[in-house]
Amino acid sequence: MAASPWTPKLTNVSGVDGTSGTGKFVSANGVCTFTAQITAKKETQAASNAGFGLTLPVPAASGIRYVFPASLDGRDADNGVWTGEAQIYAGSNGSQIDRIRVTTGANGAAVANIGHLYGDAEGAAEAEIITVTGSYPTA
Repeated sequence: MAASPWTPKLTNVSGVDGTSGTGKFVSANGVCTFTAQITAKKETQAASNAGFGLTLPVPAASGIRYVFPASLDGRDADNGVWTGEAQIYAGSNGSQIDRIRVTTGANGAAVANIGHLYGDAEGAAEAEIITVTGSYPTA
């Protein structure tokens, strides 16, 4: 089965969303497998300290917390790559990822919600890129 194109979007965004999304997914036999890439071209802020979430291509089955691998390539803004997780909690309706988190240097293996993307702010010359991949049972 061929992968279908899909446009992932950040959720919990305050004001203008300066990001663009590209993605692919396959949904068959009750399972959806996806890859989402969000690129920050303009400065983007989260609406709360919960940080950004991300839409899914197909609603997930409820009742379980799903965790997907995620990475944030800081590019010119932070000059680093952080890995982490994208989480859907049991209370979610399955339509969006509730939080995207990455590891930090604080307290060894602490995680932090991603709540700000520089985009073109503070002299950043290259966009940050968030990538989330995974598979989950569909609703």
